[in-house]
Amino acid sequence: MEDKRIQQLIKRFLDGETRLEEEETLYKYFNSNHVSKELRKYQKMFQWYANGMPMEDLDEMKQMKSSKTVRWIMSIAASLLLLVGVGVWKYQKLQEEYAIYEGSYIVRDGKKLTNIKEILPELKAVELQVIEMMEHKNNKEIPMI
Repeated sequence: MEDKRIQQLIKRFLDGETRLEEEETLYKYFNSNHVSKELRKYQKMFQWYANGMPMEDLDEMKQMKSSKTVRWIMSIAASLLLLVGVGVWKYQKLQEEYAIYEGSYIVRDGKKLTNIKEILPELKAVELQVIEMMEHKNNKEIPMI
């Protein structure tokens, strides 16, 4: 019940609609040890108001905000770097796979096709067929005991 009342006072305070007594209530609440978890984000702000809005504290708050911004930017940069790294790694793996089939071609409708990206699925399918045929042949040659 107390939190709901405090939340209403906070809203009125932020809208500039509180009376001096209501602001005093907020200052006392946020200087107490009974601030609820949801409202702790307002605690430093109200303590700053209650202490007469000293400029040193304002500079400290700006520095905190600045360091949070730097951390946020760094985390975004690290994420982007990771994504780029994964992309480069996948690209290199794909280039290695293409190198294995370099010089390969297929003939479709009387035309010679050499674009590895286009013919790779068919090359792999033929490769699987050859492997299956060889395994089948090897299984027949094993003598039964």
